[in-house]
Amino acid sequence: MPNDYPPARHILRDLKLESERPERGRALSYTPLCPAVLTPSGAARLGLIGVTADASGALTALIEALPNRIATQDLTYTASGFARQGPLIASCRLLRAGQRLITVAATLAEGGGRDDPDQALPIGQAILSFSLIPNRPGNADLSHLQEPAMERRTMALATSGFGDTSLWDAIGLDVVDAAAGVVQVPMTDYVRNSFGTINGGVMIMAAEAAAEIAAQEALGAPVAATSLNYRFLDQTRIGPARTQTTLMRHDDQGAVAVVRLIDTQRDRHLAGYAVIQFAAL
Repeated sequence: MPNDYPPARHILRDLKLESERPERGRALSYTPLCPAVLTPSGAARLGLIGVTADASGALTALIEALPNRIATQDLTYTASGFARQGPLIASCRLLRAGQRLITVAATLAEGGGRDDPDQALPIGQAILSFSLIPNRPGNADLSHLQEPAMERRTMALATSGFGDTSLWDAIGLDVVDAAAGVVQVPMTDYVRNSFGTINGGVMIMAAEAAAEIAAQEALGAPVAATSLNYRFLDQTRIGPARTQTTLMRHDDQGAVAVVRLIDTQRDRHLAGYAVIQFAAL
C-alpha cells in the first residue's frame, strides 16, 4: 500500500474529523455534525460515534505500540444520551498497554457548539482494544504521529464534505433486503484504511444500517441505537462487505440485533460480528 493515506476523496476527510494528543496516554477527536451524519430524528449516527471513538483511541494506542502497528480488535459503546449539536467529541485515556493488546476508554460528548471537552455534555462511554501487529514495508507512513504530544490537526481538505449526499450513499451502501437486514458496502479507495481494506468505522456503519432497517421494518417505527458491541475478526480485503442480520428480540420498547459481516469474495469469510440494541422512538 503506497503512503498516500488517506486519498484526497475519503470518508475521513469528508467527515472533517480533527484529532490531537495533548500528552501521552490521552487523545481527543472532534467531528462536526451535519445533516449527512444524523439519523432522521436528528441525532449523531452510531457509525459516526464509532469512527470518532476509534480515531481518538487509535491515536492514544499508536504511540504505545511503536515500532509495531495497531488494528482495532473490538469496540463496546453504551449511550446515556444523544448528540444533536456538534461537535461530537471523543476523549480517550489509556487503560492498559500489554504486549499483545492495548486498551483505552473513551467518553463521548456533545460539544454544544464549542470545542471544549471539559464543558461538553457526556452522551456515552466506550471501551476499545487494539491488537499489535508487525509493521511491514509498504504500509502507510505514520512517523508523523509518533511524538508524545501532537497538536490538533484535521484530515479535511478545502474540497471535503458531503454536500447533499447522505453518509450511507457516500460510502456506497446498498440495501439488498431491508426486512432481512442485508446491506453491502463495496471496497473502494473512498472507504479503505491504511492497510488497503475497508475502514473499521465503515464496517460499523454497515452493521448499524443493517440492524436499524431490520428493526424498523419489524417494529413499524423509527429506532435509535443505544448500545454496540463490535468485534473485528478480520480485514475485508476484497469486498463487498455484506451483512447477515438476526433480530434476537423486538417489541414496542425496542430491539436487539446480531449482525455478521462477511467478505463476499473470500468464500464468505467472516470479517466482523456486532450486537446492537435499539430503543423505539
